[in-house]
Amino acid sequence: MTHLLSMLFAATIAVTNPTQEQRQEVVEIDTTGLGLPAGFVVRDAFGIERTAQLTYDGKLLVDVHVRPAGTATYTIQEGIPAPVRSSVGGRQYPERLDDIAFENDRIGFRLYGPALQRKGEKGFGHDVWVKRTPELVLEELYRNDPRMSFHLDYGKGLDCYGVGPTLGLGTPALIRDGRIQYPWCYATYQILDKGPLRFTVRVDFPTTEDGITEHRILTLDKGTHFCKAQVWYDGLRTPTDVVAGFAIRPADTTSIVMGKDYVHYADPTIDPDRHQTQIYVALLFPDTPVEITTMEGHALGICRQYECGVFCYYFGAAWSEYDVRSQKEWQAHVDGVMQARRNPFIIKVKR
Repeated sequence: MTHLLSMLFAATIAVTNPTQEQRQEVVEIDTTGLGLPAGFVVRDAFGIERTAQLTYDGKLLVDVHVRPAGTATYTIQEGIPAPVRSSVGGRQYPERLDDIAFENDRIGFRLYGPALQRKGEKGFGHDVWVKRTPELVLEELYRNDPRMSFHLDYGKGLDCYGVGPTLGLGTPALIRDGRIQYPWCYATYQILDKGPLRFTVRVDFPTTEDGITEHRILTLDKGTHFCKAQVWYDGLRTPTDVVAGFAIRPADTTSIVMGKDYVHYADPTIDPDRHQTQIYVALLFPDTPVEITTMEGHALGICRQYECGVFCYYFGAAWSEYDVRSQKEWQAHVDGVMQARRNPFIIKVKR
């Protein structure tokens, strides 16, 4: 009976790697016109089921690995997928001043909410939560705080990145009168994808006195250190410079590395003398022309004269105590991610 069901629907996915590097990534497949059944499984060349996910906007995600210049073939069959452990997770934490925090098997991020803003605290930027395990740990870290403060490392990770009145890591902002106009906390949110391969959240910000409203969609996939940011503004009356940036610390102003379309840095943590570790942070702009520079204690990518549409970029981080041990390794990782973005997998679907 199972064999008969699998013959009701069948499609083949061919994923070709156009580079000379081994690659493992979550790929997006357009399902328009494919007619996916309500229940389906994705299998590799050995017939082993691969983790898959349908996104809020109708994309099929598959976790694939492809050798250099190789082509991997996967099949979609009607069936009931086996339960899997999610590699991503997150939610709003009203028990901690409306934080929105999310993570994958590499890294975690946090946004501050309206409850924090009502207290008068200035937490403008994205926060980073470093990890030393592929397990999802945010629930445990929040649950145990303050008895086991999430600012201390008890073996799984911690929050040792400073935000405060800065852009933190990868936060967008407008340039008004030659100055960074720092955004306050989000007003509303909607979690769009919950895993097992992708977490997506949309956050919308209060309309400013001059009628401008910012919107962000943040996407984090399994297996990557980088979160994709899609940002747009309503209400702009004239072309305006828009930036994404990260904070530069007084304890280390020398490790900034600027490329044509990326910038990265070895952040010394909020307590360098006691932590004795580094958080490697980066901004990548593979899709949008930007000017890489520094301004007001930040490294920035500036998109000049933005008028409308989506400002797209990637912000990411890694910890020297986990899977990226040095800034030299981080440079190699940045180079690899940029190459992958410039040379996406070639995907062909045949029904």
